[in-house]
Amino acid sequence: MVIMYSTAHHKVRQQCFEAFWYTHHLAFFFMIGLYTHATGCFVRGTALPSFTNTFPFYNPDVCLGYLSWRGIIWPGILYFGERVWREIRARRATKLNKVLVHPSGAMEFRMIKPSFKYTAGQWLFIQVPEVSRFEWHPFTITSAPEDPYVSVHIRQVGDFTKALGERVGATPSVVAGLTQAALKGVEKDEKASINGMGGRGDFVEIDPSATTRPLPVVRIDGPYGAPAEDVFSSEVAVLVGAGIGVTPFASILKHIWYRQKRGRLGALRRVEFFWICRDVPSFGWFQSLLQEVEAAQMDPNFLRINIYLTQKIDAGTMWNIVVNDAGAEFDPLTLLRTRTMYGRPDWKSIYSNLRGAIEGGQYLPGASSQLKTRVGTYFCGPPALAKSIREAALNANSATVAFSFAKEHF
Repeated sequence: MVIMYSTAHHKVRQQCFEAFWYTHHLAFFFMIGLYTHATGCFVRGTALPSFTNTFPFYNPDVCLGYLSWRGIIWPGILYFGERVWREIRARRATKLNKVLVHPSGAMEFRMIKPSFKYTAGQWLFIQVPEVSRFEWHPFTITSAPEDPYVSVHIRQVGDFTKALGERVGATPSVVAGLTQAALKGVEKDEKASINGMGGRGDFVEIDPSATTRPLPVVRIDGPYGAPAEDVFSSEVAVLVGAGIGVTPFASILKHIWYRQKRGRLGALRRVEFFWICRDVPSFGWFQSLLQEVEAAQMDPNFLRINIYLTQKIDAGTMWNIVVNDAGAEFDPLTLLRTRTMYGRPDWKSIYSNLRGAIEGGQYLPGASSQLKTRVGTYFCGPPALAKSIREAALNANSATVAFSFAKEHF
């Protein structure tokens, strides 16, 4: 139990998921010991529990240790039944159709699995037998249910993800070249190539024909629920992603886009999207998506994109940004109409201003002052940031505006 507890720390899971995964399977042997430790009634003279008469299956003539299985067998059946069902679901036909490499080494896997049904904001488990036969890793789904494929974005930070990157051809040289191009602000031509791979926009598509090995076999299990599924039940949705934590909101923003075109937004009337990045190349992960969603907005007040860059920028880079931004229609870093903000957001001020705008009637025109406006905050990112956002959101509650907070957990 000490080993299992020690490897459950989030830093261990992030840097060496294998240690967490394999040590937690020691629980199987722990349960065997729990079942068998009282065999033979080697501990004698134990007083009968006070609830013996309440539960008739406790017999004073029989050692209690022999009967413990009656209470433990049911969760055991559920656990092993779930593992068997996972294997059955995962073996259904799945094809890894495309692998795209984004700046800073983030990989996008696009898979085709006709039997896989999901809703925006959910997540799944992925197994790549060639990389690790027994490991299943959780990733957020970044495609929308309306897309003809299932996609996930994977950042190369641990042993498994780095080995996976090497296997599909997202080698350090490819990542370094793409990241450097993003830093220089170079828009890659559709016919450009890096090590035999075609480049397009803000990513490089891995070309299996340029390598001696085809794309690996991938198995997926899921989907599994997440708090952000409830985004359409709030009148105002505040979506906050930090770094790669933006992935669940890629799916949600696309889904909102599709539903907006069909006029099926439910209770949702406004969306505030916040993305906090520590470096410029990270903007390339979802640059195309944000551009498309922003350009498709018929109502300029429905979706507001707020992007913050926390990286310290040298004087030369800042001068280039100022020169290119002067009089330009689009931001020089993100190519969005929305300008990039520098530093960290002041969450207390943001939520206070949001509450004031709602109560003043400017934010949601036509809303009745007798009703209570629901503002849902959905967050994915580090715990420290989650704590500050949650505190700011809940402190902003008033008689007419109800703020809620939900954090993505794996």
